Amino acid sequence: MAALACGLAGCSSASAAPATGAVSFAVGGRSNMPPIQLDGRAMAVLDEAVENQSLASIVVADGDPSVVASSRLKTEGENETAREQSRQRNRQALADGLVAAAADDPQADLLTALDLAARSIRSETGPHTIVVVDSGLSTVAPLDFTQPGMLEADPQEVVDQLRNAGALPELDGTVVVLQGIGDTAEPQERLSIAQRASLLATWEAVIKAAGASSVDFEDAPLEGEPEEDLPDVSPVPLPLPYICTPGRVELGGGDVAFEADTAVFRDAQAAEAVIAPIAEQMVAGGMTARVTGTTADVGEIDGQLVLSRDRAQAVADVLADLGVQPGDLTVEGLGSDFPEYVPDHDANGDLIPGAAAQNRKVTITLSGTISCS
Repeated sequence: MAALACGLAGCSSASAAPATGAVSFAVGGRSNMPPIQLDGRAMAVLDEAVENQSLASIVVADGDPSVVASSRLKTEGENETAREQSRQRNRQALADGLVAAAADDPQADLLTALDLAARSIRSETGPHTIVVVDSGLSTVAPLDFTQPGMLEADPQEVVDQLRNAGALPELDGTVVVLQGIGDTAEPQERLSIAQRASLLATWEAVIKAAGASSVDFEDAPLEGEPEEDLPDVSPVPLPLPYICTPGRVELGGGDVAFEADTAVFRDAQAAEAVIAPIAEQMVAGGMTARVTGTTADVGEIDGQLVLSRDRAQAVADVLADLGVQPGDLTVEGLGSDFPEYVPDHDANGDLIPGAAAQNRKVTITLSGTISCS
């Protein structure tokens, strides 16, 4: 990193054009995610910064985020050939600095890293951009995905919790580009498609609520193994798509998730894929079932009862579409009044998003037994 500032500064005094703008790269460089490698839109930001002679900083999003490099990408030279060589040196120095950026504290705190990245470039005039190259699996409060239910939490409820805690970063007017969200390395288990989509939705909601002018996504995945001897990061436990015992199946978030405050599946095809084996065994065994919906303790109990019953009915409708006789299905909604309810408000009465997610489920209680394999 010591060589980065010199590399970015150039080595002569003649400058080609006025400098403008600023960019910060908030990168993981951690033991639970692949190495840093810019692609697509993220790489385009780097190239634009070099052309614009922008201020550039690098922030490592470990458990105690820090700015590891910051310098102006100044283009110097008496002619265009020399200036192009200067730009190439700056580009390479910045790329090398990103590859070299590595965690030196355990855990992961992307939320604080975003705030630090914004602060590191805030005083500069012109457009501001933050490029995030990170798995997004933060393990530090107040946005800690190791907490039960957080990977399935409603993004707006996560935003509300952070706002109530005064924990949203200040990203006013900043363009944020995300690459690598949900990309993992051992010992972190690989996320499902639905889990990665949920994680992306949460970060998009948080970044927009923090005032960013736009959130862009670079889909190119991060690949490869991290460097050895990086500090440990707590693995985020991944929720099962459902919990099955021979006579009972509990459908939670993930593939069988609903749009907020509705009985509409986020992904109807994914939900059907989970429910189909249950329907097949019910039909083969001539079973009946009670389909029960439950909710978080949000809003009036009458509304909870209606919503939970509607969600149970949505699951029952899928079962019926797959061959189960409607007369073999009993549907009920309990709202937040059920034996396994997880307290989902803190001492101040604020909703706890992860706990709320755990309470939003549909349970199928069967008259017979099914295979859970």
